Amino acid sequence: MKCIYFLRHAKSSWDDFALKDFDRPLSTRGIQDADLMGNFFRSKKIKLDLILSSPSKRTTETLNHFFQPEKPNIQFEESIYHASLEEILTVIFGIPEDVKTVMLVGHNPSMHEITEYLGKKFVNKYPT
Repeated sequence: MKCIYFLRHAKSSWDDFALKDFDRPLSTRGIQDADLMGNFFRSKKIKLDLILSSPSKRTTETLNHFFQPEKPNIQFEESIYHASLEEILTVIFGIPEDVKTVMLVGHNPSMHEITEYLGKKFVNKYPT
């Protein structure tokens, strides 16, 4: 059985409305939160076999802060950006058999929907 960690990107900035959604960076709070979440995750000494992430700026920045100072091997998947629940399930079913522990990094509403679907439980919020 696989162990899957779902991570939604940290809080993004809306300061520059000229930017495309894909190019929005993290806000100051998002950077602080990603650092804090990363410290907590590292304290658990979890070994990830694979990280699958949306290639958006805010997800890559979240990962850069989350995994500092080490930078693990991350596989960017275009399909995770704007993915539906079905597309996220397709990504999960495509994970190689030998991969046991994986982190999926993406966006709402798909991160919210997949946690509800797999957990068979209503999740009121899946905030940044």
